[in-house]
Amino acid sequence: MGLEYKTNECCDVKEVEEVFNKSGIRRPVRDTERIQRMIDNADEIITVRDGERLIGILRAITDYSYCCYISDIAVDKDYQGLGIGKELIRVLRERLGEEEVQYFLTSAPKAVGFYEKIGFERADKAFVIKRKKN
Repeated sequence: MGLEYKTNECCDVKEVEEVFNKSGIRRPVRDTERIQRMIDNADEIITVRDGERLIGILRAITDYSYCCYISDIAVDKDYQGLGIGKELIRVLRERLGEEEVQYFLTSAPKAVGFYEKIGFERADKAFVIKRKKN
């Protein structure tokens, strides 16, 4: 398997929607304009491809000096369990550094164990104002 990781590579909205669908992540995949805005407004996008096929994506919002919110980590279910999600995060941390930047995310219930296994700690002081439109 010749996987290729790239940073801030332009992605086609349809292939991002396909990865979201195939990963099991809940995203508004029937709202192509919204997905395009999600792509356009991310500060960092890390992709992984198997040949030409997009099989994983990480999107992050950051100030590059203090904090980074990882808004999406999606890996096609056919490729899950191979360390791809862990590698996407490693590539991001390599780009932004580990001395000054704190990384945070919200997890789906099924993914909590994955994040704990790769070094994330649970935070009990997080707050959210939920969106009205999923």
